[in-house]
Amino acid sequence: MLWGLLLALVLVAGGYVAAAAALAGRVPADVAVAGVDVGGTARDEAADRIAAGLRPADPVPVRVGEVEASLDPAETGLSVDADATASDLVGFSLDPRVLWRHVDGAADVEPVTAVDEPALTAALEGLASDADTEPVEGAVAFDSGEAVVTEAAAGWELRVDEAAEVVADDWFGATEALELPIDTREPDVDQDAVEAAVSEFAAPATAGPLVVRVGSRTVQLPPAKVTPALAMTARDGELRPAVDGDVLLEAVMDADDRLVADPVDATVRLQGGQGGRPAVVPGRNGTRIDAAELAGRTRAALGTPERTVTLEPDVAEPELTTAEAEALGVTQVLSEFATPLTDDALRTENLRVAARTVSGTLVMPGETFSLNGTLGERTRAKGYNAAGFISNGRLRDTVGGGVSQMATTLFNGMFFAGLEDVYHQPHSFYISRYPEGREATINWPTIDLEFRNDSDNGVLVDAWVAGGEVHTRFWGTKRYDIRAGKGPRHNIVQPEQEVDDSAECTPQNPNVGFDVDVTRRFVQDGETERVERFATRYLPSTGVTCT
Repeated sequence: MLWGLLLALVLVAGGYVAAAAALAGRVPADVAVAGVDVGGTARDEAADRIAAGLRPADPVPVRVGEVEASLDPAETGLSVDADATASDLVGFSLDPRVLWRHVDGAADVEPVTAVDEPALTAALEGLASDADTEPVEGAVAFDSGEAVVTEAAAGWELRVDEAAEVVADDWFGATEALELPIDTREPDVDQDAVEAAVSEFAAPATAGPLVVRVGSRTVQLPPAKVTPALAMTARDGELRPAVDGDVLLEAVMDADDRLVADPVDATVRLQGGQGGRPAVVPGRNGTRIDAAELAGRTRAALGTPERTVTLEPDVAEPELTTAEAEALGVTQVLSEFATPLTDDALRTENLRVAARTVSGTLVMPGETFSLNGTLGERTRAKGYNAAGFISNGRLRDTVGGGVSQMATTLFNGMFFAGLEDVYHQPHSFYISRYPEGREATINWPTIDLEFRNDSDNGVLVDAWVAGGEVHTRFWGTKRYDIRAGKGPRHNIVQPEQEVDDSAECTPQNPNVGFDVDVTRRFVQDGETERVERFATRYLPSTGVTCT
């Protein structure tokens, strides 16, 4: 009995194995691969059918955070492995399910897919460069009296390696977007910080006017005038209010310019005008608002419903106080000098305009006086006329002509006041109404007269036209007695004579050219402290006869 049973089992097993072997070379009947019928075909034919019927062309939909995109299978290295798929459908197997598939036949199976990993990684990295998103930092700004809110939002970054696994496993036949794994990137300033900034500062700051009380005066600034000075800056994950005190102070002053007063410098003026005596004009304190204090108090006040700032103005002292002006010691005549006028009334008027401009100039210790800097360009709008001046050895008319006489007069005033000669240029040929070697010319803007107050006291320059002369007087604290000396003329050159028939001709007398040396001796307490020498060369001036 037992031996009979064993024999029967052997026969059945042998038949099972024989059946499996017989079916191993073909695909079970009615089997399809993703809709491609390969039932009953041999392996190679099945592979050919799969390769021909499953050439993926449709893009694979994917989602990265909130960004939807697609991957082209061909460019991404995604394909169907027809040989591997066919091999899975044929071949010897003792698995009863495989045998049943041969008997039952009907089935639709998924293909085996292949992935070019470098190509897929490169495609996902390219996708990440487009789809990765920076977080949006929460912010509050101000514009036209209102708070402008930027809501915070997270960003994201594609996890490329993990995304490659998702695509490799699920790409074939995907009809809905594959959710690719990402890392969320949170902003430093989140929405909670934005809402706190709005409720604690921005909303109350723009809800009504800012009231600023300075002493006994009060101004109200509407939000539109306040918000240009406001900002909210990110720090440690929070938005903190900031107030630009300078901008806010300008708005406060525009609302009421009497809230503060500029200080007035003391000075030294000529009492009675040109030709008068110097007198100290007292300075006056002003008031000012400290911009930093205004900013700090405003920052605190704007977070309250009252929005009110109370300040006491600070005292603003003048740059030159009355005591400092008195200490300048502008009390003594340092020098006086005068040069004779010509008969040209227009030229004389030019000198009057220049004298009024120069008169009353206070030269502080260490400061350099510039005649061009004081007069500026000589124009008709300033009252200057066209009159004669020397150009290339000839007399010509120009607006402001004759002002060089002011340069000569001031040069001599500086000379005898004992001040430092910084720059001067003598006339090209000698003019007999001026001291030889002790005169200067001027031209805008190339030739200037400059001297420096090298004393410890102030120097006040006075100038006026009267009695047929141009006068100057220098005031200060006397340091030296100045003694002038002059050597004989030498290197004398005789002039030429010419006739000019042009309409612009101006006749002039001939003058010899020569060299001359002038000395300035500084005497203090009867002792000579130093001697300066000035060497001047005059060209001969050609005599001109007009026809």
